[in-house]
Amino acid sequence: MIAIVTDSTVGYSTQEVATRGIVTVVPVNYQIGRAFFEEYASDRNGAFLPLIEGATPCKTAQPTLGNFLRTFGALVQAGHQVVCILLSSALSGTCSSARFAADQVGGQIAIIDSQTIGDGLRLLVDEAVNMAKGGFSFEDICKNLETLKEKVGSVFTVETLAPILAGGRLNDPKAKTTLNLRPVFEVKGKILFRGNARGTRERLEQMLALVPATARRIIVSRCGESTDVAELTRMLKQRHPQVYIHQRVAGPVLSIHTGRGAFGIAYIRKD
Repeated sequence: MIAIVTDSTVGYSTQEVATRGIVTVVPVNYQIGRAFFEEYASDRNGAFLPLIEGATPCKTAQPTLGNFLRTFGALVQAGHQVVCILLSSALSGTCSSARFAADQVGGQIAIIDSQTIGDGLRLLVDEAVNMAKGGFSFEDICKNLETLKEKVGSVFTVETLAPILAGGRLNDPKAKTTLNLRPVFEVKGKILFRGNARGTRERLEQMLALVPATARRIIVSRCGESTDVAELTRMLKQRHPQVYIHQRVAGPVLSIHTGRGAFGIAYIRKD
C-alpha cells in the first residue's frame, strides 16, 4: 500500500487529513520570542498571529530528523511504499533532512521536491492522494508528480516586506512597500519578484495575469481571518467560471514569513 507524507505548510485540517486517509503530516518548527512550537493541523494552532506580531525573534525551522525517521520507519515497517512531497528545497532544508532519513530507514521512499509551498503543495499532495486511491503504482505516482509539479503555481502579495526580508527568502531590491505600492511575487522553486503595483486594482490585475486560463483548481489564501479577499475571489470567478475557488487561511509558518494582510493564489493547470 502507498502512503503519502508531507509537511505542515500543506495546511490540512484534522478532518482533511482523516478523510484522505493515507496522508501523514510532519510538523515544521517555529519560534515566537523565546517559545518554540511545532505547526499542527490548521485547526490546532490557536491564535498565533497576535503572538507573531508582538514578538522578536520570529523564526521557522525544518522538521527534525527524528520526526522523519520515526514517520518513515513506522510506515516502512507496516509495509508501505512512501511518497514524500515537501516544500521547495530552495526555501527550506526539509527535503535534505527527509532524504537523509530515507537513506537511514531504507525501503521504498521517494522524496519529491514540490518546488512550491503552502496551497501549491496542497494541490500537489491532493493529486498524489487521488492517484494512490485510483490504483496508480508507486513508480507511476512519482513519475507523474514530477510532471504535475511543473503545472502548479503560486502568486502572492504582502502589506510589508519586513517579514519576508527577515526570513532571508528575498534578495530583490526592486520590491517596494510604500504608501500606495505593493509588490507581487511568484513562487517557482524560489520567490520571484514580478513587479510593484500601484493601488488595489493594479495589484489584483497583476496577480490575476499570472494565473493561466487553463487553471483547473484554484485556492485563495490569506494571512489573518480579517484579510479581505472578496474582490480577488470575485475577479477570479469571473475569469474562471467553471472552477470552484477554495478559501484558506495561512498557518503560523507561512504567516511568519508574509505577515498579516498578505494574500495569494495557488493553482494547477490542465495542460
